[in-house]
Amino acid sequence: MGDSRAYPLFRSASAVDTLALARRLCSLMERRGSVVELTADLRTAEDVWRMVGVLPKAVYWAQGVPFDSHQWPHEYRADTLPRDSYGLVPLLPFRVDVDTPVDDELEDLFVQALGDGPASIYWDGSWPDVPELDLLANAKHEAVEVAFNSLDIDWELPADEHTVFVHLSNLGNLPRAEWLARQVGAEVLGDSVAGR
Repeated sequence: MGDSRAYPLFRSASAVDTLALARRLCSLMERRGSVVELTADLRTAEDVWRMVGVLPKAVYWAQGVPFDSHQWPHEYRADTLPRDSYGLVPLLPFRVDVDTPVDDELEDLFVQALGDGPASIYWDGSWPDVPELDLLANAKHEAVEVAFNSLDIDWELPADEHTVFVHLSNLGNLPRAEWLARQVGAEVLGDSVAGR
């Protein structure tokens, strides 16, 4: 962590509204990456089964078992997960983290499959020049990120709300964050935090 500074711009109890605002921010990017990162903590068997329906080829990491450096029993492909809740529950929670081509439909399904555990969607790209503010494009460490069920990008502040962050260069840039917020009818909600 630390190559970017992230500013919170929007918070809502509606995952759909939060995702919509994040996509509006992505549309402002001068260049947008072709890959999106989807990450979620899955706390119940039902959460796992819903996500497997969305990401059937992903690897699922069991967080409920101790790490063993000689074996990797905590890593499961969807087809190797225990088939019943009785076998799955002792392994909970699970984490899934995949990089996949940007696909609005898949992102929508991912959000619909979330439970109450923290999750995120991360799109990288670069912000445009803003000549009226003397802001030049920076090609590194710029992104939009949604933290679901969390007030922060590190998932240390659980919430019943979802937060949109913009990532800027490691020096931060409050004028750019404010400009981005104005473009989508939002506002900077707090100080920047260490990003990625």
